[in-house]
Amino acid sequence: MKKGELITAVISIVISLIAIIEAARLGFGWQADGPEAGFALFWLGVLMLVCSAGILVNAVRSKDEEDFFVSREGMMEAVRIAFTSFLMAIGIVYMGVYISTLIYSALFSRWLGKHRWRTVIAFSLITTMAVFFGMEKGLKLPLPKSILYQKGLFFF
Repeated sequence: MKKGELITAVISIVISLIAIIEAARLGFGWQADGPEAGFALFWLGVLMLVCSAGILVNAVRSKDEEDFFVSREGMMEAVRIAFTSFLMAIGIVYMGVYISTLIYSALFSRWLGKHRWRTVIAFSLITTMAVFFGMEKGLKLPLPKSILYQKGLFFF
């Protein structure tokens, strides 16, 4: 598993550096009417770079003792994560970002995290509202919405 972590961390660092360079080319500052084109990309690139560097450091320090994907349980966990991510990507196209985020958060926390329903509902609503208020209101970046928004079925 150590070899896979090292390769993934290096690839992620390269991708994050490309994102940061592209964001700098687009401009990542703040103007009077909102963020420049590369603002979100820049900060996502920085966050990805920090996380990837942490994974790299952790992988270099760790001993290669465990084969995660060898077990049936490990492989099924990877399949469940890939499946929910695939559903999220398809959901954005047909249902918009916010409904997809709500469903993805609930599915992920219930099915993969095995949390109680109260926690799942609270987490899903808070996550969806945080994405809405952070992107639409805070950064003034409209995200894709479904037809249900035009009918006024959602308050956010």
